[in-house]
Amino acid sequence: MKIDLSTYHQYLKIERRARERYIFDPIRKKFFIVRPEELVRQSWIQYLLHEIEISPSSIAVEKQVKVFGDQKRFDLLLYMKGKPRILFEFKSFKAAITEQVCRQIAVYNMELKVPLLLISNGLVHHMFKVDFTSGNIEELSEFQVKQ
Repeated sequence: MKIDLSTYHQYLKIERRARERYIFDPIRKKFFIVRPEELVRQSWIQYLLHEIEISPSSIAVEKQVKVFGDQKRFDLLLYMKGKPRILFEFKSFKAAITEQVCRQIAVYNMELKVPLLLISNGLVHHMFKVDFTSGNIEELSEFQVKQ
């Protein structure tokens, strides 16, 4: 899947405070220290807001979910018409998208039951469609939001 997230860096609000750089999250409405994974998350948020024109109220960031009795925290969840639509898992641009990363999002999705999954390190993006009836998972070649 080809999406150049650097196109959306123009919308990022970054400030320097003392020795750290901070990036503004328009969903959580506060600044966070710029870390590679946070930069990927914020780039995707800008893509969703500016390219797909998603309402900020349809995006949940770093919320807790209980999986097999353990508290976990997903990276981003996009809602459409009040229902979970796309579950995102972000990694640093230095990190490879591995089978372990795929398993991580799959485990979260056992609880959330989201039909679309997206894994990204900011440079490489993989999107999957989950068929809960058959148990099949299909990799998609393009970004999809609607059914």
